[in-house]
Amino acid sequence: MTDTIPKHAETIFHMLDHFDSLMQKTDTSHNIIGFSELYAYATQGDHVPTPALKEALSSSLKMRRDLKRLLNKQSIATMMRAAAASSGQIERREGDGFVITLRPSQADKNQIYLLIHSEDRDDSPSLLFVEEENGPFHRLVIEDFYDGEAQILLSVQDDIVKALRKPKVDVILR
Repeated sequence: MTDTIPKHAETIFHMLDHFDSLMQKTDTSHNIIGFSELYAYATQGDHVPTPALKEALSSSLKMRRDLKRLLNKQSIATMMRAAAASSGQIERREGDGFVITLRPSQADKNQIYLLIHSEDRDDSPSLLFVEEENGPFHRLVIEDFYDGEAQILLSVQDDIVKALRKPKVDVILR
């Protein structure tokens, strides 16, 4: 009986040590991201996020909530999740004077057009964010928004296309 106690204690010690290292990694990845980096990511299309920011956004719920609050204050338009009864893939979203449509390319079945239309031609978003339920944020730079419209050619395998097709995502235009 005395031989099993040290073995159990050693196992417990290793498990707790491993748990501490996991918790420490999450905390430090969030702590090294300054507000200026998060703000630039949320507002500037030419900002290239650091690997630390990408890691923090994928692993830290607090960081994603901070980004969501910032985007809600800075947004031009938001499109909330599709109705609870929605099933299957979503190809069109509407909200706050904007319509987003996914249309397959006639030339290449592996490509799709992301069409963004603004009812008010003065509103010109430069960034599109998609927040998946309990998951990551996806960010797309809108480089050419002209006369109330943008047409962006993407791969059907692009993460943002996959996310936009899901009913339980929030879309924010900035």
